[in-house]
Amino acid sequence: MNKQDHSLGFHTPKQPLCKATSNPMLSNKQNRYINSLKLECVPGFDLGTPHKSETSENCQIYKALKLQESYPSFNSISLNINYDQQVNRSFPTQAEKILDAPDIVDDYYLNLISWSDKNILAVALRNRLYLWNGNTNYVDILSEYRNDIITSVSWMQGGRCLAIGDSAHNIKLIDVEKNSEIRTIQAHSDRVSSLAWNGYVLSSGSRDSLIINHDLRIQNYFVKYTSHNQEICGLKWNTENNYLASGANDNKICIWDLSSTMPIYEFKEHKAAVKALAWCPWKRNLLASGGGSIDKMIKMWDCTLGNCVSSVDTGSQVSALEWNRYDKEILSAHGYTQNQLTLWKADEMTKIMDFNGHTARILNMSANPDGTQVVTAGADETLRFWNIFNSMDKPSEKICRWSPGSGINAGYR
Repeated sequence: MNKQDHSLGFHTPKQPLCKATSNPMLSNKQNRYINSLKLECVPGFDLGTPHKSETSENCQIYKALKLQESYPSFNSISLNINYDQQVNRSFPTQAEKILDAPDIVDDYYLNLISWSDKNILAVALRNRLYLWNGNTNYVDILSEYRNDIITSVSWMQGGRCLAIGDSAHNIKLIDVEKNSEIRTIQAHSDRVSSLAWNGYVLSSGSRDSLIINHDLRIQNYFVKYTSHNQEICGLKWNTENNYLASGANDNKICIWDLSSTMPIYEFKEHKAAVKALAWCPWKRNLLASGGGSIDKMIKMWDCTLGNCVSSVDTGSQVSALEWNRYDKEILSAHGYTQNQLTLWKADEMTKIMDFNGHTARILNMSANPDGTQVVTAGADETLRFWNIFNSMDKPSEKICRWSPGSGINAGYR
């Protein structure tokens, strides 16, 4: 495509947040949060912000910061989910479709794809952000940076707001429906390599070793987590949105409770950076993690007792993990040296099958809204779509519609 300026015509004034806080105590911030009257009038953030009167009932963050009522512990959570044995299940021998992804940054620590619950896949290719519509196969460019590199992307629940982290230490919030910038957050001192949403709270991790929770309904409000000492490359909130798992290049995993700035647990058994994190959908106290090229391990953590319950050597760098929502399985994506996908029986961590296709390491993996399909982004500059979790063989409609200036090249193979 022509190297022309595809920048959005942003018209909303940018609202930078403060860069630091001198008070490490949480109590003053809690009072300011609870007494604030600004929950419904944040400039530029018109995404259905709840009224303050509704907040105590609907907002998990609000209830946690009040410290007047506790969340249910992992032990008290009961899930009645039946996973029927799949009949006549078949596995794909290759990816359903492949899209070219030129200039994708080959960096293990970055998080460059995110699939929204409206079936829109966001893909960062160096300094450009593309959107692929899973309903229409239409591709369009959302934004282009002149000098900086996009280092992380993450959709807010609802599929309207997209957070973009970059190498210039910024986080941009984009209202995709209005095609406008909501706000630029400037709170980190190095590139923002990981992002995770919890309602109206955005958690960001950076090479400055900080995790920062930004409450976007209130100006100049955030809480820092400081237990890591190297780049944060993995962030994942659990389903109840009251526990955050973080992984970093210091080979450590931290489990955080919303009501405290100190981690509940610090797991140090991995021997390389921990980027791959996934909370189990059918056993909510169970966290899966994967280590980098020196480690190559997948570990399962009981976050009630704070111990490792199982571990398996995968033979390759683990870059991403995704649970099967329809059966007790987990899918791992790998880099050096085999660049494969591997499906495992979750209870025994025994291998079911490997899936090959990428010719260089897999950098990221994301699941579609219903959890039947995953996409992998590889250093071989391809996006590959896999129907590994889908038990029904559905015919694929291989149609691609291109907008002017789109840069993810058609590559059905």
